[in-house]
Amino acid sequence: MKIQIIIGSVREGRRGKSIGEWAFHTAAARGDVQVELIDLKEWDLPMYDLAKPPILGQYEDPLQQRWADKIKEADGYLFISPEYNHSFTSALKNALDYLYEEWGRKPASFIGYGPTGGIRGIEQLRLVLIELKMAALGSALHLTKVHEKIVNNRFIASDHDTSSLNHALDDLLWWSRALSEAKKNQD
Repeated sequence: MKIQIIIGSVREGRRGKSIGEWAFHTAAARGDVQVELIDLKEWDLPMYDLAKPPILGQYEDPLQQRWADKIKEADGYLFISPEYNHSFTSALKNALDYLYEEWGRKPASFIGYGPTGGIRGIEQLRLVLIELKMAALGSALHLTKVHEKIVNNRFIASDHDTSSLNHALDDLLWWSRALSEAKKNQD
């Protein structure tokens, strides 16, 4: 199973990249999953303003097609997002809005961070993912006081953080396998 870990913050001084790198290395060390780290800052998707809605699946824009090809590779996703004004980031919403079918019938879990662990932002993100026909899982990692856990741009996880991430990954892998198998049986 291939899981894409998507860093949903693009602003200067963001903490999501350090968290994403930690999640990537932790997941890769397990040996039971293929992982890829995707940084939305590197994709630099402009605000979605294309004429054709993505639900049609007809991508004339080369960047949109490359994004579709990349997202299609995964069996599941781990979204990393801070909470901004009780929601998730506009960069992540924009990246989701670029596509439709490529997201569908795949599971997603979350790492939220902020004063409340990103709980409110992740709840809103779940609503959007459901509309994209994704299985938004209940298991998630909610990090607080992240600024205290980043040293020299490296996230220093507690044992609880690592245990919670592994629990979320266990669920994500289970659902990835189940939905992948269901898709095969349906085709």
